[in-house]
Amino acid sequence: QNHYGGSEGDASLRRAVAEKIKKYNGIDIDVDAKPLELMITNGGTGALIGITQSYLRGKSALVFEPYYPYHRRILEEFGGKTESFALDQTLSFEKDALRSRCKELIGRAEYPLRAIIVCSPANPSGKVMTQTELEAVAEVAQELDLLVISDEVYEHYVTGEHQHTPIATLPGMWERTITVNSFSKSWNISGWRLGYAFGKGELITPINNAANVIYVCPATPLQAALSRVLMADGDYYPKLRDKFDSKRRFFSEGITSLGFDIYNSGSAFYIWARIPSDFSDALTFNEMLMEKAGVGMTPGSAFADTDDWDSHVRICIAREDSVLEGALEKLRSVLA
Repeated sequence: QNHYGGSEGDASLRRAVAEKIKKYNGIDIDVDAKPLELMITNGGTGALIGITQSYLRGKSALVFEPYYPYHRRILEEFGGKTESFALDQTLSFEKDALRSRCKELIGRAEYPLRAIIVCSPANPSGKVMTQTELEAVAEVAQELDLLVISDEVYEHYVTGEHQHTPIATLPGMWERTITVNSFSKSWNISGWRLGYAFGKGELITPINNAANVIYVCPATPLQAALSRVLMADGDYYPKLRDKFDSKRRFFSEGITSLGFDIYNSGSAFYIWARIPSDFSDALTFNEMLMEKAGVGMTPGSAFADTDDWDSHVRICIAREDSVLEGALEKLRSVLA
């Protein structure tokens, strides 16, 4: 278990992940299928790099703004291009507007549109896409023959009225969806660099070929360790969700009293908020907080091409309760 392994990942971990996908996503994965339907990757990032290398060189993918910056950076580092589709101030969109934006990009000579990237729950906003929104993406993707790359890293942090629905489960979407996930956040092992990708075998095989060249294989001893615990505790993910929901409630209540306007995302890893109304620029606001309180947030401009989110911040609450309590006291000392 300290030697090279297969580029597709450790067999025991792949079986455990298939069990997880069946339980939480309602999708049957055949771990013995040829071509492969499931592979272990070097984090979610490794999966995205393999997807870009396989499908997006010289092509483009559409992201929903505000977007995860690595969904742009990975494509541009590996010969692709990312285009944004702006959500409105409620972080919603209309199907016809999405269709129009995709049609605008799909026929161009340079970097024609090849895929839509769905991130639900989203980084940075935590937004959980509604069933109607997922169906809109699916309809446009099928109409225009686009791939969907579904980043579902935060699936176990859903707390609101809209359940997590894998877009691959919608009619006609298994054939054109590559689902990406990671253990970095949900198992607090970001340094292990373990994630996975799954989908129709014909879609996954090129990604595995790319991973074999770029990474050779994921870390074999770490895969072996994770395989033993991944499905050992049937209550692990519900307890994780409840723990983060408690953190979200505590911190949201605290900063709401300081003038922040919290977006009701339906998930609990990030808080997306409009800064107090006395301030308009989150970048200078954040610099002030770091100088006076020693507390930092990520300005909304880091996640957008437009200036629509310049007055917003992303707050990560993946810290011990004592750290969150201390941070809130420091914010009160400056903003109360």
